[in-house]
Amino acid sequence: MKKNPGAEIASLIKEINAVMNYRLREAFKDSQLTPPQMMVIFMLAEETQLKVSDISKKMSLANSTVSGILDRLESQGYIKRVRSNADKRVVYIEPAEQLNDLHAFYHQTVANFLANIVEGADEKQVNKMVDGLQTLRDFLKNDEG
Repeated sequence: MKKNPGAEIASLIKEINAVMNYRLREAFKDSQLTPPQMMVIFMLAEETQLKVSDISKKMSLANSTVSGILDRLESQGYIKRVRSNADKRVVYIEPAEQLNDLHAFYHQTVANFLANIVEGADEKQVNKMVDGLQTLRDFLKNDEG
């Protein structure tokens, strides 16, 4: 019996995510940052002001879990919490100045890390990986609405 394609894709994504997290944790073991903290860093590079709830949704984590991640990033001087002028109950997360340099370093390190992974593959295999990931992304985006 053939496996459910949705279940197979979900299983592969879960396995890839686990391996990537392990390998990235090894690559960044001297940085004292966890993969979830790195995800927040990359999010703030894309959007320089986010609410905790926005970050929670993007990471599929509870607000309380994200708050702990943000507490650690704030204590390390990478982010700052800023109250909204319009509504003092709303708190935005913004990058602190030193986050820009850190993001550039991480972005380059991740790019090099992925380049090293596919180094042993031929062009056809790399193109097949990229095409498959782009196809999955496109199907996911088309299924949003």
